[in-house]
Amino acid sequence: MPCGVVFGTVVAVSLGMTKASSRPRSSPVPTIEIAGLAIAPTLRARIVQQIRHALVGVQTSPVHVRITFADVNGPKGGLDVRCAIDVKIPRTAPLHAEETAVSDVNAFDLSEAAISRQIARQLERGQESGRHPKKYYAARRLQ
Repeated sequence: MPCGVVFGTVVAVSLGMTKASSRPRSSPVPTIEIAGLAIAPTLRARIVQQIRHALVGVQTSPVHVRITFADVNGPKGGLDVRCAIDVKIPRTAPLHAEETAVSDVNAFDLSEAAISRQIARQLERGQESGRHPKKYYAARRLQ
């Protein structure tokens, strides 16, 4: 069976695949903006990695993500670091998650978990609504 391999992905296999189906699908690169408090470079890298992981199933572009950190109580301490994540995916409603915790890492973890659930729910809704063909199309396919 002849096949071409480029960088570890199968490009084309001679089994009647069209060019569109033989290309590997890549998810769009999101625009990630981090604002607010000063963030350590290790946390910044972790933020980018986890947000990209949460957006794996999104096929539309451009995706814009804004992450904002704020110190709610100032120097008093306590539950005072707020992390808000806003995700804008084309042709869908904007998503928002906001959590407060003792540290910026904990606040991000909580809000990232919430936004990941929202993104997964949004993708699931799109798949469910897209699986029902019109009755005329389905009837023509049965003939």
